[in-house]
Amino acid sequence: MGSILKVEKINILILEGLAIFFVMLVHSGTPNQVYAFFSYGLGALVFARGYQWKERTIKEVLSSRILLVQTYYFAGLINTIVFLLIAPPSVVKYPKYEYFLNLLIGRMDRLDQVAVNAIPLWFFLMLFLAELMYYFVSKNNVLLIISIALALVLRMVPHEPLVFKIDAAIVSLPFFWLGKIWKKYNVKVSLLGFVLTTGGLLLISQTNGDISWNNQWFGKNGVIAFFGEFFAIIVIIFLSEVVKVLKVDGFFYKLAFNALFVIAYHMLLGSLLYVILSAFGIVIPDVMKVLNKMWYIYFAFDLAVVYLAIRYIPARVKSFLIGDFRRVVKRVR
Repeated sequence: MGSILKVEKINILILEGLAIFFVMLVHSGTPNQVYAFFSYGLGALVFARGYQWKERTIKEVLSSRILLVQTYYFAGLINTIVFLLIAPPSVVKYPKYEYFLNLLIGRMDRLDQVAVNAIPLWFFLMLFLAELMYYFVSKNNVLLIISIALALVLRMVPHEPLVFKIDAAIVSLPFFWLGKIWKKYNVKVSLLGFVLTTGGLLLISQTNGDISWNNQWFGKNGVIAFFGEFFAIIVIIFLSEVVKVLKVDGFFYKLAFNALFVIAYHMLLGSLLYVILSAFGIVIPDVMKVLNKMWYIYFAFDLAVVYLAIRYIPARVKSFLIGDFRRVVKRVR
């Protein structure tokens, strides 16, 4: 266990898998205090992209990341159709075309006017746009400084979320820079650093409240929220090493390798519990109320179903479900 006292090189795949694990956790209906703590962890996925950043042409960036857009729209369409087919009338309160329209323009923050199982997909649309933005601003220090300042301003000024997650993409830009700087200087995380940042994150999350890039909500203070997100990155970096040392990293590798599929469909797969209960005549009038009380059962079920899906759904089918049609065609050939 001595090797976990200091993290010198980040295992990005485990970090991403751990971050996705926490994303699934916050989507399981956890109590407010738990939700608030883990809501600060999303920046770790953007940090990971910055840590791996390589100089490329704009054509290379587009070709390597266009799958994010394909997954957003194709998986979003599937999730929305399934939602409208199985959701009870009491849940579908708006004309069905509005659910598709909000998906089209990237307004996944309109929580009661989008398919709930499709909401996590907003991250892909945001990340695609954010990588394009960072490609340009990273080439000029003045532009980079302006973009970071704008990101902080957007955190501080309450506003209606923009279409296509433009503001969320801007908010994410400092985390690309942090990842790149972290790798450049090979910053180390000690056990003491982990303990202090965990305590800091706990204090911030319980006083500043939960945050959401999707809704452009950063608790009571956006700058304080930024520090909380930075602390969360350090916590996840350290935990990724703990996971590796304890040799329980296999599941997290699977989550990372199947990131698009897991993020796109974990809520839909989790909703199978509702379908199963309904098939046995168990009617749940207020799903969210029950979910908040029994979140740990739902989370365990969701983890199990996601694991089974990763392991047993054919790779060609998973590729199709995330809109990776080139890989489907290659496999057919």
